[in-house]
Amino acid sequence: MKRREDKLIEGTKPRGMKKMKISRMWVIREICKKKYKAVRPTAVQIKAVIDEYGLNRYTNDGKKRSKEVITEAMQKAYASIV
Repeated sequence: MKRREDKLIEGTKPRGMKKMKISRMWVIREICKKKYKAVRPTAVQIKAVIDEYGLNRYTNDGKKRSKEVITEAMQKAYASIV
């Protein structure tokens, strides 16, 4: 009989587990929870995390950053959570 970990490795999803959509704000809040041990992070804490991991949506001159650049920054930030 196969264990649960074996099913996850093979790519089949066991019952009861659902795929979670990860948003930019969710990543920011989880990092704040981990770093500051705060249930409700303050604006200063959120801003510090955004600046540290490069999760800002716009550049300093006001241009919108591309999805690819934001996605790469989110991947690095998510890796620090897990």
